[in-house]
Amino acid sequence: MKSFEIEFHLINEEVPTYMVEADTRYEALESIFQAFRHASDGFVQFEDELIVMLDHVAYVKAFEVVE
Repeated sequence: MKSFEIEFHLINEEVPTYMVEADTRYEALESIFQAFRHASDGFVQFEDELIVMLDHVAYVKAFEVVE
């Protein structure tokens, strides 16, 4: 498993980030997509401090973390 940093580019130009473990960049983005897909109330909570409003997300990027 690799670590990927997910950037949520919001319409107000903020860029909160979230770390996810996955085998590939595609799988990392797929896990975020699935979280969005199952959000029935308009937002996704990834951690206690990161809540993303779906209609505020312009796009999402994933970067592999290389140590």
